[in-house]
Amino acid sequence: MKKLLFAAIAALGFTFANAQPVQDQSHLLASLCLENVIYMVPQVDMMGAKFQNAFDYSAPFGKELEDLWGNDVSPFWVSSNRNFNVTIKAGSPYFFYFGTGTGNNLMPAGVLDYKVASNFTGGLSNGLWHQLGVLDQTIISGGEYGFMKPFSIKLRATPGWNYTGGVYTMDVVLTATQQ
Repeated sequence: MKKLLFAAIAALGFTFANAQPVQDQSHLLASLCLENVIYMVPQVDMMGAKFQNAFDYSAPFGKELEDLWGNDVSPFWVSSNRNFNVTIKAGSPYFFYFGTGTGNNLMPAGVLDYKVASNFTGGLSNGLWHQLGVLDQTIISGGEYGFMKPFSIKLRATPGWNYTGGVYTMDVVLTATQQ
């Protein structure tokens, strides 16, 4: 009987010993360092228009610029981790002239007009034509954060009959800024 009692007490003690959970905890601090990032990518680097005849010069609303493949829009993508705005401006008050003409070759930036052709940024824009100037003009306000938010612009030129023949170039500056 002693053996049976001793076995029962031992079994009961073993059961209680195994029933008590044993654990330990350690903590690890996970840390992320996020920088505010905004990145705008143009898919086209150059657009132009040829004024070769009287009809080109006489077009009442000007002539739309095209890329090398004949596309009349210049697409862009904005990637940003915060909402953003996009502005446009002329890189200088006048076009740079390349040619042999010696007179009437100082063409102002306002010869170019621009408009937002498409906008999938989640922000606001209007599709109206505006004259390009040297001051920043907002073309998209409140673009929503995210990866590769697309929009596109169109450019058109109305130089009139005043300028000598040659190549006129202008740097058009688009800037994406986080809010």
